[in-house]
Amino acid sequence: MLRSLRIFCDVVQTQSFAEAARRNYLTPSAVSQHLKALEVQLGHRLIERGRRQVRLTRAGALLLEAGQDILERYKQFENTLKQPMTEVTGQLRVGSIYTVGLYELPRYTPIFLKRYPKVDLFLTYLKSVEIYEAVLADRIEVGIVDYPKPHPQLTILPFRKERVVLIVPPKHPWAAKKRVRLAQLHGQPFIIPQAEFPVDEILRKTNIRVKVAHAFDNIEITKRAVEVGLGLALVPYVTVVDEIQRGRLKALNLTGGPFERPIGILIRKRAEVSLPAQKFIDLLITPLKTHTPHF
Repeated sequence: MLRSLRIFCDVVQTQSFAEAARRNYLTPSAVSQHLKALEVQLGHRLIERGRRQVRLTRAGALLLEAGQDILERYKQFENTLKQPMTEVTGQLRVGSIYTVGLYELPRYTPIFLKRYPKVDLFLTYLKSVEIYEAVLADRIEVGIVDYPKPHPQLTILPFRKERVVLIVPPKHPWAAKKRVRLAQLHGQPFIIPQAEFPVDEILRKTNIRVKVAHAFDNIEITKRAVEVGLGLALVPYVTVVDEIQRGRLKALNLTGGPFERPIGILIRKRAEVSLPAQKFIDLLITPLKTHTPHF
């Protein structure tokens, strides 16, 4: 329809079927056919036939006004596409599981926003299953999950691997240790963060079974429960750095490790990744020059 619209505007502008044909590399009869097809499509006559001068009907006058604007906008659009996209601007929606969004992304988001101040970044905390659904439905452009699982419509990019540790209260009999054997966890009371639970992944292939004392869907409540001696927990080390430094928790490694929780970045396959999203992903997968605390 765009070509027929251009031909129609040329006919009116030049007042000549022959000149419009020359401009569009057509014969005058082909120009007539384009105009007739346009009239059929719109359901209105556009030009009054039988006159030497090209005179428009009411519908033709309306189409001319709208058509000129459409063609001009399309020309601008083509010119924009030809220009290299160098300015990083627009909206970026990211969905992350709670622990990564709270403990990992704060190292990256200030850098990103400082580099690209014209980007409107919207960060949402969601459960893993919700992130898969949101990326597939195009409600978010970038998703960040733990233990990423392959999906035919998603591309998974590795982000990082988080060290998983056992946390105990300061007065626990194991508190003076640096590590414990995995088998020692058998029968121990555990606090389980329901939303993001590395225990399943670590113990799945073993005969070790822990006693679930409490289950919370919040890592902060999980840590507080361990502090007061309600049970033990396996958590990513990055989530307990502050409590360890303050002496409120002790972190132990597990022999046979290191045990790690893989974090992945989800994007839709065959979707054109926006420039803000690409810059954000580039930042995530590029190692930051920061010091990682040890214990």
